[in-house]
Amino acid sequence: MQIPVARLFSLATLLLLSAALSGCGQSGSASRPSAAPASTQAAAPAAAPPAASPAPAAAIPPPSAPASSTPALATTDGESPGVQLAVTELKRTSGSLTLRFTIFNNRDQEFPPVFDGDQWNRFRHLGAVHLIDGVSKKKYFVVTDSDGNFLCSNAIPNIAPKSQLSLWAKFPLPPDDVQKITVEIPHFPPMEDVPISR
Repeated sequence: MQIPVARLFSLATLLLLSAALSGCGQSGSASRPSAAPASTQAAAPAAAPPAASPAPAAAIPPPSAPASSTPALATTDGESPGVQLAVTELKRTSGSLTLRFTIFNNRDQEFPPVFDGDQWNRFRHLGAVHLIDGVSKKKYFVVTDSDGNFLCSNAIPNIAPKSQLSLWAKFPLPPDDVQKITVEIPHFPPMEDVPISR
């Protein structure tokens, strides 16, 4: 039995077409990327590194201490509430003993530091401040110059609220063997055994 040429041609065309389609399918699957191994998948886009936690804030250093906040040799409260006094220096110098102290006014109003004077508070100096050597029972007063003026802070102003004021006075030198002395400042309790430095 003879198959017509046209039919053979159709069959051949179908076979070629079928082969071509099946080849395309294979090449398509071949061109498809194969599944990556698990280790590769894990390494695929790396996660962004965790945000660095902020560094702890550096400690802010305390402000520089004012000269008046030098470690005190002695402290006491005043007769007026909210007023304190700190002796910051009691030092032998050439020919005299220098006393330095600071008054702190922690009140909400001014403090008039009157240490000597009359009822009208006309005198603003440290002439009434004195030192006492308890061993020899000797009292030392503020020294004066040739005109009789006290060698100490003068014209002392009122101390503003929440403020402080540093003052000084000079005294005669006690004997070298006197290492400590009592400081008496009007309107403040006596401060005993205040060390004397050189």
